[in-house]
Amino acid sequence: MNNKITILPPAQLWIGPHEHLSAETELFLQQQFCPYNACSTCTVCRQIREHQFHGAVWLYPEKRYTLEQLNVISETISFSLAQDQKLFFIIQKADFLTTACSNSLLKSVDEPPPGYHFIFCAHRKEQILPTIRSRCIIKTYQEPTAEHEKEELLSFFKNTKPSIPAEFVKVLEKLRPHEQESIELLDKLLIYWMQQAKQYAAEGDTLKYKYAVKTIGILGKAFKKPPMPGSSIIFWKNLFLQLN
Repeated sequence: MNNKITILPPAQLWIGPHEHLSAETELFLQQQFCPYNACSTCTVCRQIREHQFHGAVWLYPEKRYTLEQLNVISETISFSLAQDQKLFFIIQKADFLTTACSNSLLKSVDEPPPGYHFIFCAHRKEQILPTIRSRCIIKTYQEPTAEHEKEELLSFFKNTKPSIPAEFVKVLEKLRPHEQESIELLDKLLIYWMQQAKQYAAEGDTLKYKYAVKTIGILGKAFKKPPMPGSSIIFWKNLFLQLN
């Protein structure tokens, strides 16, 4: 007997690291659709893991979401589902929705036709518009570990002293963050240095405060011009040179 959830909210917002949320979403969908109670081995479970299952539409931004990318939602939701049929829209990295994109989803999220459901996956709740958050049941997932998987790379940008270039290049080549990861890492670095600037100001450490402010300026410019597809390695090397 499959213990599927029979009453589901029309919209959910899940907060946590992307890789963890992706795995949780796959498990959730398996619990909804697998005829053998999320066995993980049947055809349905395999299709869900491969994001090929007909009951879920997975969306992932190349950089920021565009209105054109979200057209699939309005096109799909215009069709009525059978009485017991369900379809989930999985909005991965929902914190990369623009304001226009978020606003375009409001009506569908607020009153979806029977059987349609939304799952927004985001790393930071604050990046989701309040109008979207207010329409969602929010669930927060903790990081699997306290240390970010790319902390080894971030450590080179958290020092007030110069780092050894050869060591940096070795770590960069090993981790090779892609474009979306680079944006997330920049966001973490900006938050880190903003906190450091406040701390240095409170401590009266003028030199470190000035360094933090300078670093925030460089990171802010980099955030406005994120790496293009295939250019992340060069992007991080250039950023390293600017800060060392």
